[in-house]
Amino acid sequence: MSPLGTQIRLSRIINNKTQRGFCVAMDHALHLGSCKGLEHPEAMLDAMAEAGVNGVILPLGSALRYGERLVRNGGPALILRLDQTTMWREGTALDYKDGHTRLIASVNDAIALGAEAVINYMFVAHNDPAEETIAFRSTADVNAAARAAGIVHIVETMGARHALAKDIHDGAFVGFHARIGVEMGADIIKTDWPGSVDKLRSIAAELPVPVMLAGGPRGKSDRGTLELVSSVIKAGAAGILFGRAIFAATEPFAVMRACHALVHTNCSVDEAIELAGFRAMPQAV
Repeated sequence: MSPLGTQIRLSRIINNKTQRGFCVAMDHALHLGSCKGLEHPEAMLDAMAEAGVNGVILPLGSALRYGERLVRNGGPALILRLDQTTMWREGTALDYKDGHTRLIASVNDAIALGAEAVINYMFVAHNDPAEETIAFRSTADVNAAARAAGIVHIVETMGARHALAKDIHDGAFVGFHARIGVEMGADIIKTDWPGSVDKLRSIAAELPVPVMLAGGPRGKSDRGTLELVSSVIKAGAAGILFGRAIFAATEPFAVMRACHALVHTNCSVDEAIELAGFRAMPQAV
């Protein structure tokens, strides 16, 4: 069993009654610079609190600058991003053959900021095995410090882009690195959609810690986002840690309200849309 401090902090991210969590990633500017939907972080954080978001991933700079809003609003819980990666630059002029990831903040920073959790990437299957070694050493160092402090450690396990895995969303591959993340000491696994509800169900059933799904780039419609969230919950996952699909949505606040309903009340997509108060009914594309 995890130490009491970790259990208390985990309960602020994963609701004890529903055993699920709805969290939002707002760390994209650290990796990509300016991002659509993050032009006014204060307003987005206010909307998250009103919509009942359980936790938010922030990098150090945003946590220092905007963290007071989390106090004023009574949430969401702070999840501090400890590393920066070039993995998301694929297809741009600043792309590398291998993504490079490095720690840029510490568990001590998270403690000083009152964070409930820390998160770091653990990419696997790089072209260069030295890059995978860095990922595992960083994860081990963060986990040791997190366990000593009684703070939740979220390991974000994913396949390295442009590398050895032909399909980073292959169910067997996702299950492979998610299980390794558990063995590295993760309290929560954040990972990619493995291609189907059945594959995610198998992964979530096997792992002894909560599994939360990354959202990736925003899809073609807000309804598509909600249908994906519904599938995640039906598969038995503990919830979502979506980013661009939330803050770059056509109606971010309504999407957040709908996601909260889907995660915590077992409602249908149509019921969630009705509860959320969309100005325009989201259509499937």
